[in-house]
Amino acid sequence: MRALAVGTVVACHAGVPGLAGGFIGVDLFFVISGFLITGLLLAEAEKDQRVSLLGFWARRARRILPASTVVLAATGLASALILPVLQRPTVSVDLVWSALFGANWRFAQQQTDYLAQDRAESPVLHYWSLAVEEQFYLVWPLVVAVAVAVFAGRRVSARLVLGVTTALIVVASFGYAVHLTAVNQPFAYFGTPARAWQLGAGALLAIASPLLRKLRPVATNSMATLGLAGYMWSVVSLRETGGTTPYPGWLALVPTVAAVLLVASGSGPRLPVVGRILSVRPLQVIGDLSYAWYLWHFPFLVLGHVWFADRAGPLVTTALVVASLGAAWLTFRYIEAPIRRLPTLVVSSRRSLQLGAALVACAVTTGAFAPSLGSNPTTTVASEDGRVVTLRPAPADAAGDAVSMRATGCDLDFEEVEPPACDFGQADSDKRVILLGDSHAAMMFPPLERAAQKHGWWLTSWTKSACPVADVTKYDESRAREFRECDEFRTKILRRIIEANPDVVFVASAVTPDRRVIDRASGELLEPGPSRRLIQAGLRKSVRQLVAAGIQVIVMVDPPSAPFNPPACLAEAESVTECEFPRPELRNTERRALTGIGGVSFLDFTKQICATETCTPVRGNILMYRDTAHITKTYAMTLTDRIASLHDLVLLHDDGTTAAVADPQPAH
Repeated sequence: MRALAVGTVVACHAGVPGLAGGFIGVDLFFVISGFLITGLLLAEAEKDQRVSLLGFWARRARRILPASTVVLAATGLASALILPVLQRPTVSVDLVWSALFGANWRFAQQQTDYLAQDRAESPVLHYWSLAVEEQFYLVWPLVVAVAVAVFAGRRVSARLVLGVTTALIVVASFGYAVHLTAVNQPFAYFGTPARAWQLGAGALLAIASPLLRKLRPVATNSMATLGLAGYMWSVVSLRETGGTTPYPGWLALVPTVAAVLLVASGSGPRLPVVGRILSVRPLQVIGDLSYAWYLWHFPFLVLGHVWFADRAGPLVTTALVVASLGAAWLTFRYIEAPIRRLPTLVVSSRRSLQLGAALVACAVTTGAFAPSLGSNPTTTVASEDGRVVTLRPAPADAAGDAVSMRATGCDLDFEEVEPPACDFGQADSDKRVILLGDSHAAMMFPPLERAAQKHGWWLTSWTKSACPVADVTKYDESRAREFRECDEFRTKILRRIIEANPDVVFVASAVTPDRRVIDRASGELLEPGPSRRLIQAGLRKSVRQLVAAGIQVIVMVDPPSAPFNPPACLAEAESVTECEFPRPELRNTERRALTGIGGVSFLDFTKQICATETCTPVRGNILMYRDTAHITKTYAMTLTDRIASLHDLVLLHDDGTTAAVADPQPAH
C-alpha cells in the first residue's frame, strides 16, 4: 500500500496525464501511519502495561530524521546552485520550517497571502505532510499513554476508552475540516486539526484489530476491491485546486474510506486477492523505498525543471523521477536502514534522541545558510542607452519597497469586511480624497499621502487585498471558493463613500487575464474570457454609483503585468534589455469599461513602461516593479506631482465631463 501511495503521488507531481488526483496518496499515508503507530503503541501497552514515550520518540527519530535531514541539506545546497538568486532566501525559510516540523503551517500561510501567491514552487512543499505526521507523533502517544495509565487493570479496557476517544476526535476533526474548507481551504488542506481525522481513522482500525482478525475472506475481498476502486476513482477524478468543490472537505471521505477499506482488508486472517497483488516483490521494494522516494522526488522535479528550463519535457521529467528513485535507494541502503538498526542507538533511547536533536540542528543550520551560498544579486545594470546605472531600489530590496497598509489596519485581510477609519493628511480640510481598491490601489498610497500632505487634502484609504472594485463575485483560487467577503466589503464601502461625499475618489484594481468570477444568475464558475466581460460590466456599475452621487472618479490604469518576476531577472542580468517583455494583449480594460461615463478620468502611466510593443521594468535608474504586477514605492513616489495636478484638473471639470489626461513624463 505504501508503494500505491507513493506511486500515485509521484505520478501526480510528474504531471502524468489522467492521474491529477494522485495527491491523495498522502491521505493513504495518513491512514497507514495512524494504523501502524497506534498498533505499535497498543502492542507495547498490552505487553508491558505501559507506554514508553521516550522509547517511541527515539524510534521515530531513528526512522524519520536521518533521511529527512540528508534530503533537506542536499536541497539547500542544490538550491544555491540552481535557483534564481532572489528565490533562495524564501526557500531558506521553507527549509528551516521543514526542519522544525512546521512546514504545513508555513505553506498554509503562504497560500493565503495574496502578495506571496506568485512565488515559485518550493522544492520542499511536500514536507507539509511529513510535518502533519510529526505533529501527530508528538501528541498521539501522550493520549494513548494516558488512556493506558488510567484504565489499566480496570473493567473498562483502555482499548475501548481509546476507541471512543478516537471516534470523537475523528468526528470533530472531520466536521472542522468540512467547515474550514469552506472558509479557508489552504488551512484545511495543510492544517493538522483538519487532517487529524484521517490519522484517527487509521488509529481506529488498529484499536479494532482484534475484530478485523475475525473477518471472513469474502468480506476482506469485498473491502479490498471497493477500497482499490474508490482509491483509483479518486486518483482519476479529484483535483487539489481549480474544481468547483474544494478539497479536502467532504470529498476527502472517498480516498480516506478507500484507504480504511484497504488497510482493514489486509488485517484479516488471510490476504485478499488485492492484498496478494500489492504484495508482489517489486511493490514491496517500492514500499521499502517509499519514504525516501517521497522525500527525494519533489526536489528533483522542482529543481530539475528549473535547471533544464525550456528543455524540460516528458523525457526530462521521466529521467528526474528515475534519478529520484535511485537517490531513494541509496538513502535507504546506506542511511535509513543502517541507522534505524544501529545497535548502539537501538539499546539507548537517550542516544537516539540526542542524534535526533543533532540532526534537527544540522537541518536548521543547513537550511538557514546553504541557499545563500553562491553569487549575490546585482545592483548595477546596463540601461537601454548603454549607461551603467545603480538600480533604485536594488533588485534584492524591491519586494519590500512598499508601505505596508496591512500594518496600519487600512488594507483588510481576506475575512475582514468592516471598513476602518483610515484618515491621513488634514482631516479638517475642505478637500476630501478617498483611495479605493485592492493591493494595486494600496501601492499608490505613498504618492497620494505625499500629495495630501503637500496640498492640504483630507485623505482616506480603504483597500482590501485581492478584492476588485468591479461589482462581481470573484472566485478565489487560493481558497477554492467564491470571495463572499469581497462582495460584502464592496457594498459597505461604496455606501460609506457616497455618505462621505468626497471631492475625488481614486480607484484601482488588478487587471489579470486569468481572473475568474461566478455567474450570479447560474452559480457557474466562468472561464477567463466570459469573466472579463462581467468584470468590465461590474466596474462600470460600481463607478456609476459614485458618479451618480456627484463624486469625481480618477481610475488608475493598472500597469502591464510581467510574465516573470522583473527583480529576480534583474538580480542576475547584465542589461535591462534581458528583462524586457512583450506588451500584454490585455490592456485598456478600464477605458473600455468606462467609455461614455462623465465624471471619470484616468491616471495612466503605461507609456512609461511600454513606450513601444516592448515593456521595460526600469526607467532611468528606477526599478518600477517589485513583483510581476505591483510597482515599487520608489517609482510610485515619482508620480506624486502628476497625481496632484490631475486632482486639481479634475476638480475644474465639475460639470460632469471627463478630463483629458496625458501619460506622465518619464521619471529620471
